Amino acid sequence: MRTLQFIVALAIITTSFSCSDYARLERKEDRLIGAWEFDKAFYRGHGQIFRDNVIDQFNGDIIEFYEDYTAIYDDYSSGIVYAGEWELFFDRQWEGDDTDIEFFLDMYFFDPYGQESFAYFTCVNHISNNKLHIEARTRHGLYTFKLRRL
Repeated sequence: MRTLQFIVALAIITTSFSCSDYARLERKEDRLIGAWEFDKAFYRGHGQIFRDNVIDQFNGDIIEFYEDYTAIYDDYSSGIVYAGEWELFFDRQWEGDDTDIEFFLDMYFFDPYGQESFAYFTCVNHISNNKLHIEARTRHGLYTFKLRRL
């Protein structure tokens, strides 16, 4: 009987902690690790009704994320590889009885001399083992990137 109580208590504890927001964050981080190639890229400026297909600017570019929160951005068109850092975090919003969780991915890339070259501050719309969909806001508009795992 005591063994049964222990197993039930262990199952309840495991279930309650495995579904926490931090556990979801860790699973998303694990899915993010690896090399990703830009599959589609769109841009919509503020006030624009339609978005522009800008994949030509990112065609052949690869972002590789590592477990130690470093990253590499390989810019195919310029032939430059940028070292960088990344961070994945979440924000929880309450609306009535429902909670909504949004995940964000911030990436900073540096030129070969160690100066910050560019950054993406993104909202993660979808991440799976093979697909990554993110939106990056800029001063002038919104980029929508769809990446696929290599």
